[in-house]
Amino acid sequence: MKAYDFDFPEDRYYMKNHVWLKPLNGEILVGITELGQSLSKGIVHIDLPEMGESIKKGDMLVAYETIKAVSQISVPFDAKVTSVNQKLWEDPNIINSDPYNEWIVKVEGKFDDNHVMKVEQAIKYFTELITKERERYADN
Repeated sequence: MKAYDFDFPEDRYYMKNHVWLKPLNGEILVGITELGQSLSKGIVHIDLPEMGESIKKGDMLVAYETIKAVSQISVPFDAKVTSVNQKLWEDPNIINSDPYNEWIVKVEGKFDDNHVMKVEQAIKYFTELITKERERYADN
């Protein structure tokens, strides 16, 4: 599905902070949406957690640096890191070109639907967000 020109695959859940979650074989893959990557203007550095690290709900899971700012990824549930995408140590830029196939970390944890959006909700939310931003900048 799309919000304007931005893809949102139907097999994931989304968060308002431009993070996607994909349950897979008892783990949850965590990544950045195409829209989030576009807004970031390119990820140039990423700090990944240690394998086995336990992260409390709302605490920083991953930090990443873009041309514009340093951002953090947190998740709305307690999580244990089961794997990190090792390719990101050498080339964090791969997220910029393939944000849905290049996950950042895999975690164990359990989330409920009250803290994440299904694709239909995400499309509605992000379409409204993009519309507001375009209107805001159209007036300048």
